[in-house]
Amino acid sequence: MKYFLAPGETPDIMLERDFFSWRREALELFLSITQASELQTLVQQQTQRLEFDYFSLCVRHPVPFTRPKLSLQSSYPQKWLEWYVTENYFAIDPVLKQSNFMRGEIIWSDALFAESRELWDAARDHGLATGRTHCVMSPNRTAGFLSVSRSNVRPDVLPEDELGLRLGYIAELSMATLTRLDDPSVEILDMKFSRREREILQWTGEGKTSAEIAIILSISENTVNFHQKNMQKKFNAPNKTQIACYAAAMGII
Repeated sequence: MKYFLAPGETPDIMLERDFFSWRREALELFLSITQASELQTLVQQQTQRLEFDYFSLCVRHPVPFTRPKLSLQSSYPQKWLEWYVTENYFAIDPVLKQSNFMRGEIIWSDALFAESRELWDAARDHGLATGRTHCVMSPNRTAGFLSVSRSNVRPDVLPEDELGLRLGYIAELSMATLTRLDDPSVEILDMKFSRREREILQWTGEGKTSAEIAIILSISENTVNFHQKNMQKKFNAPNKTQIACYAAAMGII
């Protein structure tokens, strides 16, 4: 595998490169990956060169809403990972909120964890003194969260804005690499819909009843109900409202 540093170079030389030179090299590095198993090594190396001790890349599927599928690549201490899972901190971690995609970059702070103090205290007890998270949304609506942290508080090796740009780009390249390699972590339900089913989905999403959709599409109400039942099976959804919600969350409508 190729790395950012050429033979004989030091991390300081890598950091002195201008952002756009670094960006071109980073793209080449991630494009050179041929197996998803190589991604963790590359991300760990590059985040460590930005002087972060640990990283995690969490991928969350858009549905189901209450217990979405989660995948994780991480260099965090094993004891912390086990504790995080045991305590189900996924459910209360403010970093994983959907609203964070409006921000893109999240700096960890007391204010951020105000409603989940237990998680914040436990993280610091496990040696995670400071950190930040960068959020990325893939075209298929899978969400990627690249988190990096340090075991102690120390100055950043780059100006704040450039550090954010580099980490954000690493997050984007990581998700793009998983998508390019068809990794299961970013695959969502592969469902095919006919033109008629998509029409019915769209009008269901607009709140129309079966009778109203039948009038709009000039078909029978029984036909509308038939298609809705079939789509409920595809989504494993209990009703037509939920199929519309799932379809919107997945970008189908």
